[in-house]
Amino acid sequence: MKNCNFCSATKAISLDVKNFMENVPDVKEESITDYLVWRWRELDKRFKYINISLFTRQQEATTGADFELELWLIEENFHLPLIFQAKKFIKQHDSYFAKLNYPDKTQRQLEKLLSHAQTNRKVPFYVFYSIPDTETRRISCRSTICCGNLSNTAVFIANANKVKEFADGKYGKQVSKNKLLEISKPFHCMFCCSPIQSITKFSHYLPLLFSGVKPHKNEQKGQQQLPEYVRMLLDHNISEINKEEILNVIDRNKLRVFRVIGVYDMRPASKIGTA
Repeated sequence: MKNCNFCSATKAISLDVKNFMENVPDVKEESITDYLVWRWRELDKRFKYINISLFTRQQEATTGADFELELWLIEENFHLPLIFQAKKFIKQHDSYFAKLNYPDKTQRQLEKLLSHAQTNRKVPFYVFYSIPDTETRRISCRSTICCGNLSNTAVFIANANKVKEFADGKYGKQVSKNKLLEISKPFHCMFCCSPIQSITKFSHYLPLLFSGVKPHKNEQKGQQQLPEYVRMLLDHNISEINKEEILNVIDRNKLRVFRVIGVYDMRPASKIGTA
């Protein structure tokens, strides 16, 4: 699949999410994420995911999962693991400073995200589910084809380290929705901003998001290899794997901290199934 197809698929998903939020205004973050990954899978079969919470609901602690989503971008020679915490921001002002310092002004949620990312060599993000308004500042990007029009998206991503600056009070305690969107990019920017051709160029063309993080090499001697559960998602449909086997993989890899895990296979079609 060519890069333009990645772009068109993620744009369509973003519009779907916006329509979903506009028609179900009280929807929670978890349901938006479930809808997003379901529609992504429907629109692009190279995206696969597993909803961990569906398999572990009876056993999980009352606090639930720590992180909303882990997303692996897989290329022929590189891979890039991203982890996300989700927030729904609709009103211009809605105690956002307190929400970023959740729970109880401690930043435990944010600190846990940053710590997990550093320990496991992943890139930490916040995904903001937010409907831009007429006052939303135009978000800059190297290509207006991906970021110039915000009217058809409701999914934005921001580097968690930049979010922490807001949580720390660097910009004051009156944090607005639009100020947070200024440090974010529409989700589809990762796949649409020309001349991005692969994940190896994300950190160069979207430095605000990736802060110089470089993708990991695949399966070279002395380099990090893909985890077992990522291979499972790449090589099988979840419906083909029995529940006991999935639970064993979840527990063996300590995946209960995530609600959803997804992989996006960006390899040439001829390489699929060879990983």
